[in-house]
Amino acid sequence: MQEQGAENKIVDAQPSEEKEQDALSQLQHQLEEEQHKTEEYLNLLKRTQADFVNYKRRAAQEQAEGRTIAQGVVIESLLPVLDDLKRALESAPTKLASNSWVKGVTLAARRLTTTLQELGVQQLGEVGEAFDPRKHEALMTEARSDKAEGTILQVYRPGYTLRERVLRPAQVVVATAPEETAQPPSEEKREE
Repeated sequence: MQEQGAENKIVDAQPSEEKEQDALSQLQHQLEEEQHKTEEYLNLLKRTQADFVNYKRRAAQEQAEGRTIAQGVVIESLLPVLDDLKRALESAPTKLASNSWVKGVTLAARRLTTTLQELGVQQLGEVGEAFDPRKHEALMTEARSDKAEGTILQVYRPGYTLRERVLRPAQVVVATAPEETAQPPSEEKREE
């Protein structure tokens, strides 16, 4: 009988080992599923973080562009004032240059110009530079043999840029190649 009890214990031990194996395999399967979920969540978190970083960068860039556009609008409204100050100074007689009001207008024009430069505004349009249709507006052309074609001969109104954005193109006169004198058609060609 003792032998039978020992056999029963051995037989009983085998199903217990199988149960443990099944339980162990189920636990391993659950662990693999949880690890897979963890990897998915980690990847999702990384993508979300990258999206957020991109969003912050894009939002900062849009804010900077918005500020530049707003500054451009304000500066564009000040450019005619600067033009008027410069014209007033150019038309002031030289004998009045020592008057306090002329000095005041000069100071105001200089201060406005300095403030605009500090904001990143640069003047466009210098005599002798090459014509660029993105920066210059040609009011007239003049045939000149002593200047290269496309050279700015005269600036009627200076233009301005704010960083890379053209606020106002310069109005200029541009040199063109002189026209060759037209030859009258020969007699042979007229007969045809």
